[in-house]
Amino acid sequence: MLQLLFGFVFLAAVSQLVSLTGAQSECPLQLDPQRVVVRYGGSVAVNCNTSVLHKGMGWEASEGRVSMTKNQSLITWRVSNLREWDITTHCFINSNNSTQCQVDLPVTVYKTPDSVFISTVYHRGPMTEGQQYELQCDVHNVAPVQYLTVKWYKGQTLLNQTNFDDTIKTPVNKTVTLLIRPDRADDGAEYWCEAELDLGAEGPQPHPTNSAKPLNVEVYYKPKHSNSTETIIQDDKVMLDCTVKANPAPTYTWDHLKEKISSSVLKSSELSPGKYTCTATNTLGRDSKVFIVKSTGAQSECPLQLDPQRVVVRYGGSVAANCSTSVLHEGMGWEASEGRVSMTKNQSLITWRVSELREWDIKPFCYIYPIYSTQCQVDLPFTVYKTPDSVFISTVYHRGPMMEGQQYELQCDVHNVAPVQYLTVKWYKGQTLLHQTNFTDTIKTPVNETVTLLIRPDRADDGAQYWCEAELDLGAEGPQPHPTNSSKPLNVEVYYKPKHSNSTETIIQDDKVMLDCTVKVNPAPTYTWDHLKEKNNSSVLKSSALSPGKYTCTATNTLGRDSKVFIVKSTVVHC
Repeated sequence: MLQLLFGFVFLAAVSQLVSLTGAQSECPLQLDPQRVVVRYGGSVAVNCNTSVLHKGMGWEASEGRVSMTKNQSLITWRVSNLREWDITTHCFINSNNSTQCQVDLPVTVYKTPDSVFISTVYHRGPMTEGQQYELQCDVHNVAPVQYLTVKWYKGQTLLNQTNFDDTIKTPVNKTVTLLIRPDRADDGAEYWCEAELDLGAEGPQPHPTNSAKPLNVEVYYKPKHSNSTETIIQDDKVMLDCTVKANPAPTYTWDHLKEKISSSVLKSSELSPGKYTCTATNTLGRDSKVFIVKSTGAQSECPLQLDPQRVVVRYGGSVAANCSTSVLHEGMGWEASEGRVSMTKNQSLITWRVSELREWDIKPFCYIYPIYSTQCQVDLPFTVYKTPDSVFISTVYHRGPMMEGQQYELQCDVHNVAPVQYLTVKWYKGQTLLHQTNFTDTIKTPVNETVTLLIRPDRADDGAQYWCEAELDLGAEGPQPHPTNSSKPLNVEVYYKPKHSNSTETIIQDDKVMLDCTVKVNPAPTYTWDHLKEKNNSSVLKSSALSPGKYTCTATNTLGRDSKVFIVKSTVVHC
């Protein structure tokens, strides 16, 4: 009997346990949505509903708690301004058999970065080809970091990316680095990094991203010619062109010439047949190229006249040039990549015309087939120009006031100008020309150019305006006056210590006569007086209020001090 009773109690207990476990494993609650992703400070609302009878249901949460209610089958957890990072919340229900179960709501609170910033580590200025450098990407105040991906780009090319496994939910700062070894092709490249938050299907689409301002990389590399030897047939129009792309810009020297020439281009017709070696040199190295000059037989002059003989036209502008002849011919025409004129037999003048020129390196020429002679042509020298989009002046690696006597570097950036060989960048202080730079590059398409100027300001420069100007001198055929674009002035503030114009001054007492210690200085000084009974920090004292004697005033600022002695004498009383 006792065994039977014990068995009954055991079976009842197991039955109750099984019933409770089943109830918990399938809690009769549905959440909509089943996961929440919300921006910090944003609003959130989630429904909890059931289809069973119950004794009460509610929401537990550290924000937005919903008290238990018995008469509803749907309740909503709602927060209008969520300000908790690690919030936990669940919906619960009390069933009619007195058991309780709950369904947890996964909540992700996120924050996009305040800023994303790219920089170089332990380096400033141009990089050198082949050397290794470290870039750093700083992501400030982002959460949660486990959903963060930091991506590195050069231009539009993805280079690398980094994910994080930290489970901290509050905002953090993250720093990621990238090693690069730039080459000459990277000169002018833009590196940048991007912070992306991939918060899953419930998160914002597309994923929130914050990008750093691009880091423009300047790479120094030595000269390197595309070929080491070139054969030249002498002609008035054929040049020995040693120009090579290098950074810093190279200097040029020529061997086997009677006179020293520093130009990168020589006219073949002015040379004797033979070998000429040109060497391009900069601070990183040098490279040479050999030109083999060969003579040619005399050629008769082509019976064509061009009007004008040289053309200068703004990019996108219109152009027209006449080609005429006084000889009989079997046909003449114009060849050009724009505005070609087909050959005609019945005219002695034909015009090449383009209404909107959109080609930088256009090479038009007029040709003719004279009777009883061979075809010949006359090239039209052509210059397509573009004034800069902008000219901008700035200081290099410095902000704020300058210190008297120290050296600083100013930078002038000229954006999108062509052709650069006609460009002159001029530096001014006020209306005074300080320096100017010309360029020898023969590239015809628009480029960006950066020019620097070293200055050592003194107190006279406090408040001075520095500015730079880009001028295109396109010759007599170009626009007159020469097109110029100027930067906005850079107002320079200079800090300097006090310095009185004289160290001693004698004062005869009078109600209108002052001891004036005021001195021009930046930052503004403080004043102290020795030999006074009471402390006085004014820069001016009334002589009549003092006894005869010596009074020393000292003007002091953060850069130094300077003193001046006033000798006060009484007035002589006349009878």
